Amino acid sequence: MTFSRASVVSGALVALLFAASLVSCGKLGPELVGGNLPPDTEITLARDAGDTTSVRVHVTWAGTDADGSVVYYWTRWDSLDWVRTTRTDSVYLLKVPDAADSSAVPPRHTLAVKAVDDRGAEDLTPAVVVVSGRNLLPETEIIDGPQGITCPHVHFEWRGWDYDGLVVGYGYRLYLWDGDLGDWLEVAGEDSLGPEEITIDFGPLEGTHRFDVWAIDDLDGVDPSPATGTFTSNPSLVGPTLYVFPNVLRNFTFRGPIWPAQYDEPIPIFEGEHLVFRWLADPWPCSSEIVGYSSAYDDTTEWGTSFSPDDTRFEVTPEPGVHALYVSAMDGNGEVTRGKICFEVVETTLDQHILLVDDYDWRELQPQWGTDDDRDAFYDTLAGSYVRPTVEWDAEDHPLEVPDASTLAGASTVIWYQDGESSALGDLFDPYNAPYDLLGGYVRVGGNLILCGFTSLGEILNEPYPLMVTASDTTFGEVFVRDALGISYADESGFAANKNAPWTYGYCFYGAEPAGTGIPGLATVDLEAMYIDSVGVGGFPEPGKWPLYTYTANPNYTRAGLPQVEKLNAHQGAPIESHVIDSYLNMEYEGETCMVLSPTGSDRGNVVYFGFPLYYLQTHQVKTVFDRLLPLLGEVPQ
Repeated sequence: MTFSRASVVSGALVALLFAASLVSCGKLGPELVGGNLPPDTEITLARDAGDTTSVRVHVTWAGTDADGSVVYYWTRWDSLDWVRTTRTDSVYLLKVPDAADSSAVPPRHTLAVKAVDDRGAEDLTPAVVVVSGRNLLPETEIIDGPQGITCPHVHFEWRGWDYDGLVVGYGYRLYLWDGDLGDWLEVAGEDSLGPEEITIDFGPLEGTHRFDVWAIDDLDGVDPSPATGTFTSNPSLVGPTLYVFPNVLRNFTFRGPIWPAQYDEPIPIFEGEHLVFRWLADPWPCSSEIVGYSSAYDDTTEWGTSFSPDDTRFEVTPEPGVHALYVSAMDGNGEVTRGKICFEVVETTLDQHILLVDDYDWRELQPQWGTDDDRDAFYDTLAGSYVRPTVEWDAEDHPLEVPDASTLAGASTVIWYQDGESSALGDLFDPYNAPYDLLGGYVRVGGNLILCGFTSLGEILNEPYPLMVTASDTTFGEVFVRDALGISYADESGFAANKNAPWTYGYCFYGAEPAGTGIPGLATVDLEAMYIDSVGVGGFPEPGKWPLYTYTANPNYTRAGLPQVEKLNAHQGAPIESHVIDSYLNMEYEGETCMVLSPTGSDRGNVVYFGFPLYYLQTHQVKTVFDRLLPLLGEVPQ
């Protein structure tokens, strides 16, 4: 079925046609019905003014049949019954509403016609037209266009329709908002676009704009309410979006020809790191296809002189000093986005001292838990009898900071304890702000690490327990827990304290016992057991370092053991599970791994992880263990 509108008699100002969008169901090919091709039907019409109160509409129809002839038609007016006829036209006199009443809605009528061929087949898609006694104005809709903050180049697409005729063209205006005048100023416009022109591009633009577009019908009727789109063009959004993915630095995103000034500040990294950079660009939303990339390392003489789609990777093991990688991407419009990644390689000796990182601060004002000075003295006892001196980094002296690469670079071993809610350890692995996998980098270049405290893994991953990491995880914290600590799963014993339900008892850790008979691969190294120090040197009831006592004959002291001790699963069997939990009341944790040792046997450093704080254990037992561990890490006793 097809439909075309005949010319309309000039001067019919009040008697115009109202027609719904005429349905034209195009056929993909001849459709046989019982071995016969059905006919097709076409409607044409003309209109003429009858008098001031009516309009005369002359409708003509015709049928065609590809494999026969049309013998008659079925016609239907509105919802009346189909009427058989051999005529091919009809004249309808329609009432025109009072011209003085512009709000009066004229009656609308639907005429449908379908041809019937000499074998009785009917048109499967009857021709349909909707007619009325007044011309209804066309309507317009924007179907694609910018919104909010947009690129400097914008694109609009629209459609128009006329219920009782044809759209013969469009008009548009582009306005710019002038804040000083408080008004829209026209900056572009056109009244005579053809009906096929339904898209337009503008740019480069800057500022807040409004775009209006309206349809025009074949009786010069204009959409009284144009389709409108308002947007603000930002020139800085020009060009593709460039993403750079380093292996040990955070990911970078750049946009535009000038990178932000903060990227000129170098990120400190350790000497010995092998850096791998990969990058790609995305044309969305303000660019075209990506033509290619250009990169340079330190020397920018040739950077940006040519672009290749294959220039997407660079790797280097940089020497000490400040270096920079430069990457740029070009799109099909010739727009270029440029990025810079600057880093400073810190000379890393790993032989100057043993570094004690005091990351404890949350219960210092409660002496019964031990003060910061008490803890300092405890760790000095563990590490103070070796050839290399001890150096302390205290979180209290460095608020809102973390130990940096220069602080760690001279340490042969780092003992990091965060007996409480840490800030430095969590900030070190902050996925949004940490620029470099600092602690993982220290281990990768050969540094040794001993890490302990209350729920350290929860601080690193910033997630609730239980915790799990997999081979596909990529954040700094996940990579460190998996690759440096060698841990894939951890849960913690909680705070519960219901002695009538010991299976939920949270204060369950009575001590850590060696697992097996020794450390495989390290000769016959045996480590001693360590138990909580809950009774003072004068005996019960004098408190030790942990003021909640272990069970004794006195029924007033049955609440004991450390809370929040972690049970650990090794990642693919990588670390040695050196100690297990000796549980108090809660047998769910009995025999679970709570300490792992990861000797690398390569250029990487060795890592020891305690899933519990050491300070609350008996000092001489912990020192016995350290006297075996530190020589394994290369520390020489005095």
